[in-house]
Amino acid sequence: MRLPVRLPVCLSFVALSFTAIALCAAVGGCGSATTGSVAETPVYVLNLRDSERGRAEQRPANLVLSEFSTMSGVTWRTWGPTRATGAGKISGTWCLPECADAPYAATVTLSSVIPVKGKGYFSRYAVTADVPVRQRPEADLSGVLPTP
Repeated sequence: MRLPVRLPVCLSFVALSFTAIALCAAVGGCGSATTGSVAETPVYVLNLRDSERGRAEQRPANLVLSEFSTMSGVTWRTWGPTRATGAGKISGTWCLPECADAPYAATVTLSSVIPVKGKGYFSRYAVTADVPVRQRPEADLSGVLPTP
């Protein structure tokens, strides 16, 4: 009579893991990320600059953040799929008349992508800028972006 072979726990785990890997390979993968076959959803920002209805844009040089703040001369460091970051100048009604001719250096981060008709749209913004202390209470440095 043959006695059952008892493997140490660590070898049992290795044998079980190997079996699971072989099974996954046989059926075409186990939850692995797809590689190149499915395109990522494009991500946009709805820009109201020179357009009442807005335009879906990627990496705009000038971006209306809200009715109170606008970024200009933006150079985008990153764009999507979950956030975008760019550096430029911010101005707005809250900093007039000082910032009309000399907007403040700023970094903007767009985030919170929401799906709309097969596209992703950033729906929030946050700005970091050296704003004079007396303008900080009124400064429009974070908020909700418009979406279609």
